[in-house]
Amino acid sequence: MTLALLLAAGVAVAAPKPVKLELKAGQALAFPASIADGKVVLGPARLGVFGKLEPGPGEIAVGLSPRGKDLYEDVVVVEKTTAPVDFLATGLIGEIKIDERDIHGKLDAPVTQRIGATAWTVWLNGFEVGK
Repeated sequence: MTLALLLAAGVAVAAPKPVKLELKAGQALAFPASIADGKVVLGPARLGVFGKLEPGPGEIAVGLSPRGKDLYEDVVVVEKTTAPVDFLATGLIGEIKIDERDIHGKLDAPVTQRIGATAWTVWLNGFEVGK
């Protein structure tokens, strides 16, 4: 049965579970990003492997490289959106912020920033239309 038929029949269909916009070393996320009324609207994210996950049209892909020997990782961003999107990449150990990078999106080239590799996770937040 198609989704429409299931819904019309009153059958409960589980919605896809949203992926948090958090990365660990070696991971990547791709998610739709559109601009409505001057604000960035995000869709559900797909989780993948660093260097292998490509964004589709209207999406942003963010990858976090594996840990290096110099205690830094690379945050690599590729945007295929209608306008550049800026956001923060915040390195966390539990709830404690240990590093943060301001990412300025580009449509014509990947953006790379280094972030402290001692973080357990990197949280993507503070999305806004690029300037």
